Amino acid sequence: MCGIVGGITRHSSFDVKLENAIKKLAHRGPDDRGMWSEPQINLGHTRLSILDLSPLGHQPMSYQNERYWITFNGEVYNYLELREDLLNLGHQFVSKSDTEVLLAAYAQWGVSCLEKLRGMYAFGIWDRERKKLFVARDRTGEKPLYYWHDENKFYFASELKSLLTLLPETPQLDPVAIDLYVHYQYVPEPLTPLVGVVKLPAAHYLLLDLENWGNIEPQCYWNLEKIPPIEGDPVALIRQELDRSIELTLRSDVPIAIALSGGLDSGAIAALAAPKYKDTLCAFSIGYPGRPEFDERNQAEQMAEYLGLPFESIELTVEDLVDFFPSLIAASDDPVADSAAYGHYSVMKLAASRGVKVMLTGIGGDELFWGYNRIVNATNLSQQKNQFWQSSPLNQKVWQTLGGFTDTPLAKKLNSPKVPGSIRTALKNLEEQHKYVYRDPQRAIFYDLWPGFANAMRYSDKLYTDATAAQIPAGNPYRLFEFDLESCEDIPVKITQLLFDTWLTSNCLALGDRLSMICSVETRLPLLDYKLIETVIGLRKTQPDHNLGHKFWLKSVLKGIVPDEVLTRKKRGFTTPMDEWMKAIIIAYMDNLKNGYLVELNILNRDFVVKLLEEAQKQSKHLFVLYKLVLLETWYREVVVRKEEEVLVPA
Repeated sequence: MCGIVGGITRHSSFDVKLENAIKKLAHRGPDDRGMWSEPQINLGHTRLSILDLSPLGHQPMSYQNERYWITFNGEVYNYLELREDLLNLGHQFVSKSDTEVLLAAYAQWGVSCLEKLRGMYAFGIWDRERKKLFVARDRTGEKPLYYWHDENKFYFASELKSLLTLLPETPQLDPVAIDLYVHYQYVPEPLTPLVGVVKLPAAHYLLLDLENWGNIEPQCYWNLEKIPPIEGDPVALIRQELDRSIELTLRSDVPIAIALSGGLDSGAIAALAAPKYKDTLCAFSIGYPGRPEFDERNQAEQMAEYLGLPFESIELTVEDLVDFFPSLIAASDDPVADSAAYGHYSVMKLAASRGVKVMLTGIGGDELFWGYNRIVNATNLSQQKNQFWQSSPLNQKVWQTLGGFTDTPLAKKLNSPKVPGSIRTALKNLEEQHKYVYRDPQRAIFYDLWPGFANAMRYSDKLYTDATAAQIPAGNPYRLFEFDLESCEDIPVKITQLLFDTWLTSNCLALGDRLSMICSVETRLPLLDYKLIETVIGLRKTQPDHNLGHKFWLKSVLKGIVPDEVLTRKKRGFTTPMDEWMKAIIIAYMDNLKNGYLVELNILNRDFVVKLLEEAQKQSKHLFVLYKLVLLETWYREVVVRKEEEVLVPA
């Protein structure tokens, strides 16, 4: 796991300096750093040594008499198998690193090497002979890659803070992206909050030719909807790939540990990994003072004891969070208003203090195995919507008329507790159908079921200045899930793809990467191995599983592996004392919001923001939207305004 940065220019010389950009990535690679340049290209690297700890793993690395040069972040887990294949094809190696294997794979197969990589990665490879730059990102977006370009230059980096040091001027805030952030609590990829700065989407690559620049358009090389159907026993097939994924993610020349909660996903990984790991797998967790009901340490400790794992935890306090908040947001690189952020950071910090460089986590299990009820509901409602809009016009008219009844005074009276429950349930279902199914035929049901999304709708009309609002297209928050339902071949898979493209990549994986790497810790996610994903999705196409129950297939696989109480325990998610945290942060940093950059740059309506702040202080209202705004203001100050300052790894 490392930090990468680079750039190319169509001019005959390259005057950009990478030193500041590399300094910004020091936390991602404290073990080594390097630069390589020619007149039209510069590559930089900071190294966190995980495989082949010798100097032979130094980057940027060259191959084939220095024809190819690479700067690489991530792990190719199946590098030993690929190395053997490449040796048989006549390739030779001087190191034992996966980086050199990746270079040889590109030399042998070109862009098609992506089809053979099993792992997490973001990299840039320069071909000196053909004057081409190949940049790519892994299938689910575990590793980040930001880029910016104009008609003559192209820059890329692992983190936004690093990329910004290379740009000729500070980009403006993007009103469209800011509005998406307010509704989603993050900016969905490929956008960032800054105009012209984008992320290479997950499962995409770019091939830039200095002789024929053309349009810079990312190319997709993998998609859930293109995975072929699979017949067979889900339990046997999923168990086979899950075991293989665990084995591959345990390949390391440094100690590995696990972030253990009381949930199913991390418990499953711990149970499967502990017997396979060559040493003792240590477990780390978090908790809260007084061990409130949502503190999962008891369950995590019980799982660790059951597996015979050493266990350690750290308590999170609101006072520490408030003090650390600006540093936390700076470390996050992107503005992501997820309450889990401080917990992710704290468990990685604890592990790092014990000498751990690699942490296994359960991220991805909820997204792959129907861990969210709202996503199951979105799938069922989208299927109903598709059926409705394919029915006869008369049928549509009848049901739309019935749905309109839910807005009448009589319907409101029928919602009384005195009315039989069956009638109230029928009315509630009809109201839901009217709200989501009987309108907007080109829109799936998806993020509109998330409470934060619906909550943001209450504020967006007044939140922005007139100048900013004029730049936001109508229906902006919905555009990510607008498509022709009728032409969609498999709605459950499509909804899963939407979940991967938004929440998983831009929220969960973004935070997981930045807040581990600020501690110089690599996270590995066995539940996002692409072979495992292809097995689950392929089976899903022949045996739909979204209505079988919460994580039905995964629980079936884990019977006899984890205790029954873990399989039957009600899902709580990553729970925090969020209201208390949000209010404390709002009060501590509200003056920055009132008189800050978002107001001065004419993005936010200051009078409306002040009104919300006053009501929040008196009645604890509007906490989530204000928290998102305080976080966004803090992000702009810490990441954009202070881009020239040194980044310090939090103590």
